[in-house]
Amino acid sequence: MSNTTVILAHGLGGRTDLPVPLWIALTAGTAAVIISFIFVAALWTEPRLRGAAGGRAIPAAIETILDSPTTRAALRALGLAVFAVMLAESWLGPSASNENPAPTWFYVWFWVGLVFVSVIGGPVYRLANPLRTAGTIVHELIGRPEHAELLAKLRYKPAVLGLLVFLWLELVSPHRDDARVVATFITVYSLVNIAAGAWFGPKWFDRGDGFEVYFSLIARLAPLGRRSDGRLVVRNPLDGLLAGPADKGLTPVVLTVLGSTAFDGITRLGFWSKMDSAAKASELRPWPSILLGTTGLIVTILLIAGLYASTIWAMERFVKPETGSAFDLFVHTLIPIMLGYTIAHYFSFALFQGQAGYRLIWGDSTIDYTVVGTATIAFVQIIGIVAGHIVAVFSAHDQSVSVLRPGFIKFGQIPMMGLMISYTMVGITLVSAG
Repeated sequence: MSNTTVILAHGLGGRTDLPVPLWIALTAGTAAVIISFIFVAALWTEPRLRGAAGGRAIPAAIETILDSPTTRAALRALGLAVFAVMLAESWLGPSASNENPAPTWFYVWFWVGLVFVSVIGGPVYRLANPLRTAGTIVHELIGRPEHAELLAKLRYKPAVLGLLVFLWLELVSPHRDDARVVATFITVYSLVNIAAGAWFGPKWFDRGDGFEVYFSLIARLAPLGRRSDGRLVVRNPLDGLLAGPADKGLTPVVLTVLGSTAFDGITRLGFWSKMDSAAKASELRPWPSILLGTTGLIVTILLIAGLYASTIWAMERFVKPETGSAFDLFVHTLIPIMLGYTIAHYFSFALFQGQAGYRLIWGDSTIDYTVVGTATIAFVQIIGIVAGHIVAVFSAHDQSVSVLRPGFIKFGQIPMMGLMISYTMVGITLVSAG
């Protein structure tokens, strides 16, 4: 047991004590991706995933309970109650995060915890989202039209912007762990989304609320989903990836989150620590450090996006003309990678810093760092990254069989294989080179 160390800026991404040497981890991870590509290319010669049509219906009695108006109302009430408690504590409690549990609730329990809830239980946050509930109530009270055409033109730009602001707060802001700063962000973000929901209607939250969009993407991998006939089903997570829409503008959402986790890892590297220390030593502090962090975050996101865009550009010539732009056709294949990166960068953060979320309620400022060993953390990090890429390989291959021109299915996937290998190597290096 030891005193609480507030590390809300990042997941505990960098570990130098891998259970195996870095070169072995890189070789094994790369080999796993390559072997997966070879395996599916040889044995998976036609589309097998059914998307929204897949899944086995759960017993009617269980479905009735899970899908009942009472259950939905209970989730909405729970979402509003939790939101109210977190907002009140962040505004009224102590401002220091080692005395106030609200920053931990927000960064760990909400941002990280709901990832695991979503990948197990599906789009739970969509049902419990307090902003959707409040915005829908106001929309119905004022009786506004839904402005569907304008919302369609916006695509997912508001969601990307909202996530960018949050990620800047989490990864760059020097006051990220101040409860008042957290309260200000939550309040402003909530008011903006409730107002937009009141104007556009409930469909706003499908595209405009960055948190709901993000958790809904993760929820595609859940074993519990809704089939195209409306039934709740137990399904292959790969079918779930295809079940959601491949709307234009959704790809930047995934690339933004991927880029942010890569930036999180970069900030653990020695060269970045030296630059950041020099920036913080400036007489103009904290602005040089803020500028450095903001630039680093944006550039990293653009680099990750550039790798994906280059891959799609190389594949575009092999895509059937009638299928449309390949840029959006493969967005669902990035979701397992996004989940793998999230597990790698936030696993130990959730285990350690997450304890403060309940300990601080009772005034206990200690954290037990012995709940899991460093070797286990490193193992989970690497497995998370590699497993995410292997699932992505299967998903990308099935999509390639559907959308690539006959005769070019294997050759046309070479750029995607290169992307998966690159992402794997970058991910393993960043979580292991602290």
